[in-house]
Amino acid sequence: MAVATAAPSHVLAATDLSAPAAVAVTRAARLAGEHGAELTALHVLEAGTRADLTEIARAAVHTQLGAMVGADTAAVTVRRGRAAVEITDEAAQRRADLVVIGAGGQRRLTEIFLGTTTENVVRMSPAAVLIAKRPVEGPYRRVILAVDTTPDSADAARFGCALTPTAEHIAVHACTVVGESLMRMSGVGDDQLDELRDVTVEQERELVSRLSETLTPRPREVVVTPGDPPTRLAELSRSRSVDLIVVGTGARSPVSYAFLGSVAQHVMREARCDVLVVPAHTEDTLR
Repeated sequence: MAVATAAPSHVLAATDLSAPAAVAVTRAARLAGEHGAELTALHVLEAGTRADLTEIARAAVHTQLGAMVGADTAAVTVRRGRAAVEITDEAAQRRADLVVIGAGGQRRLTEIFLGTTTENVVRMSPAAVLIAKRPVEGPYRRVILAVDTTPDSADAARFGCALTPTAEHIAVHACTVVGESLMRMSGVGDDQLDELRDVTVEQERELVSRLSETLTPRPREVVVTPGDPPTRLAELSRSRSVDLIVVGTGARSPVSYAFLGSVAQHVMREARCDVLVVPAHTEDTLR
């Protein structure tokens, strides 16, 4: 399943009926309405749950949908099994372009080691995953597009722009000097490292600016800055009052379930705003 770079046509909202899940369902319904997309709401019961609870769960999901725009035409599905597995399978079967899930909810003891349901969905999902953290007050207004110099990054940014066409977009690339720690250990001084950072920033700025020119709508601002990418993204999201960060997963592989790009993982866990994580499918670069 290729990464979508256009507005979504099918949105899947995953809900465990908790308060964080209600935020996700609200955001999913709003996005589906904005883009004229199909909406499916999914609840996963634990394996072995009594059969008579299926209809009770279905009714609870309908209640959570309430009077939201498009709720009357939304499909409601109840599955049994491990939540992350069933959510990603439902997304694949329905060819959903976007999965929307809450930032919290239930956490079993095994997930202390395997990661939360949300993180596991991001690892496994063939579609982009939106982690909804903030109450919905309207369309996204200000969006950070976390970019690097790869085609995967460009695809993630394109999907983010298509999902939020009326927002103000800021393309952000945080870069580090390769081998900086080793150079410092070998005696390279701060002045020399500052010069290397300046050179690195200027080299990356040209590539990122070129990438930004291919986006629609074109970002209002391009920020290329030295520093640790997760740290800088978090700082900028707060200082710019951003309500969504778009980030790619990094290169995917047959073992991608076990690994998630450190930038994406950090942003998912630490950002106070919503986070859209777009899976990658290629390791080629623009260089």
